[in-house]
Amino acid sequence: MFKVFVMSMLFLSWQGVAKDSVSYFLKGEFNATDSITGIGFTLPIGPRYAAVKGEFVSSLNYAEVLDEDGDMQDFMAWDTGVRLGVYGKVFVYIEAGFDAFEIVSDDRRNDDDYYFDKTQKNNSVDGYAGLGAGINMPNMRIEGFIKARQIDGDYWDSDKQVFYGLQISMFY
Repeated sequence: MFKVFVMSMLFLSWQGVAKDSVSYFLKGEFNATDSITGIGFTLPIGPRYAAVKGEFVSSLNYAEVLDEDGDMQDFMAWDTGVRLGVYGKVFVYIEAGFDAFEIVSDDRRNDDDYYFDKTQKNNSVDGYAGLGAGINMPNMRIEGFIKARQIDGDYWDSDKQVFYGLQISMFY
């Protein structure tokens, strides 16, 4: 729990250096059995008024994922990634990223070591790739997306890899 608190403070303090074009968002991702909800921000990369540009994206998420054995796994994730797209009133982008919590900590994701042989550890850093599109409005943005996610723990793999979602962003 202490690691989650420290990472949350780093996440929030890093935003203090961002410029006025930062957007803050709420998002929800779903499939037939799983859900990921989160809050985060995007920071533009490149000229402010360019049509083709990138964005740095970071979000703190709570995930509930069904594993291959039919057990529901729940955990916190810190998605960190980049987008490249064509931005205007209507926009499209591609996105790729990873779970930064797994880089900075040995995230066991509720694995119960009592039942498993510790030599079977197979927890790679979770990653994702996605496509999205949306509409820019004054001080607001609405977008839909689809992501392919690789999610696992030391002794489990997620049952499904494709998520779809909606994100609502506010500009300040």
